[in-house]
Amino acid sequence: MVWQDYANEVTLRSLRLAGVPPYVLNVTGPELISVRQAAEALGAALGREPEFTGEESPTALLSNAARCHRRFGYPEPTPAELIEHTARWVADSGPLLGEPTKFERRDGRF
Repeated sequence: MVWQDYANEVTLRSLRLAGVPPYVLNVTGPELISVRQAAEALGAALGREPEFTGEESPTALLSNAARCHRRFGYPEPTPAELIEHTARWVADSGPLLGEPTKFERRDGRF
């Protein structure tokens, strides 16, 4: 879980690393956070109980972003701060894009 600003910065700064073979970077936070954990934390911040449908898979897609963090630094803000910012945005009726999150996707194509 990272702020879009960090993902954008890494994307732009890594353009100079492009080559053959490709220089592969995983852009994510170092913490392991499930969608359920994030939803429960956001629900708690908003004073609401999230509703879940479907079944969780016994496996998860995990990325090791250590190479990215060594090159570009630790992502900020922290996941707890991201959830707090998001909760405040939603509570303040900030504009939403209305686009699907595709959290249910398991093939890495978002």
